[in-house]
Amino acid sequence: MFLVAIGSHENAEIIKADIYRQLDEAHADGIDIIYEDYYIGSTLFISCGIRDRLLGRITDKKAYEEFKYILSKALSKVIIEYYEPRLLRKITKENFFYLNEKERASVIKNANELLKDEKIMQPGSFCKASRRSRIIRSILEYLEGENEFNIEGFLNFRLNTYINELNATIERALEIFLAEREYNEFIKLLRYFVEIQECKIDTIHLYQSKDGKYLLYDENKNHISSEYFDDLRSEILDETINYDDLLISTLITVSPKKITIHDIEGFKNRELLQTIINVFRERITICSKCDLCSSQLESKETNNYSL
Repeated sequence: MFLVAIGSHENAEIIKADIYRQLDEAHADGIDIIYEDYYIGSTLFISCGIRDRLLGRITDKKAYEEFKYILSKALSKVIIEYYEPRLLRKITKENFFYLNEKERASVIKNANELLKDEKIMQPGSFCKASRRSRIIRSILEYLEGENEFNIEGFLNFRLNTYINELNATIERALEIFLAEREYNEFIKLLRYFVEIQECKIDTIHLYQSKDGKYLLYDENKNHISSEYFDDLRSEILDETINYDDLLISTLITVSPKKITIHDIEGFKNRELLQTIINVFRERITICSKCDLCSSQLESKETNNYSL
């Protein structure tokens, strides 16, 4: 007994194969599902349902409800896997027409990253499990009164909440893209400053003590003379200057040929650490283990230049 006719005119054969695969899995689990397909013009239709049984109405109703749920899961998977990428491209192109193709691709990539996490809800995004369950619920409600299901029409007229949430995710993805672009431009500027600075010290060993101070040593692991930092020391009196910014300014001013970072796991500000690595790149060496990595040296920090 055919109960629902599914219509689609986009990626029809691919969608048919996916729906059939899921219906076959349900059939293997003991659900006696039947289906057939045909074309009207360019639109594919799949008629599907459950085989007639000589059982009571209660049993038939239970089987029908189970069939609807299986079909709703199959259709929700199709919407997320095949239609969602197209929707993301459409939303991005319409809302952010001022971005070039490469920039839009970056925004869509960020959106997919936000959408793929099924467990953690992120600002401006909704997890896959949640959006799939919402789609399933909407399909079940629709099938209560209808026996024809056009996928494209259902997306356009019945899934407004889902579309709005995709829009919100794209907005968040754009914010991430703009923040990343601004950060990259900032890194380029800092790298430029490093390149034009005269190298005052060949090597700096960088270490952060447990109390958060940044300790700087020369190539012989002796404390660095304060003569390089007198001007920068005065900025500490400026309440708007924090110690992380001062460390970056110090390293750029000295522009060492090599920076060895010790006890990298002990750095509290991971973003600052990544910025240093991004700015100095090929000049960076990570020390896995040496005497400077040991906390025993912290007792000597008053004899070292520290921030």
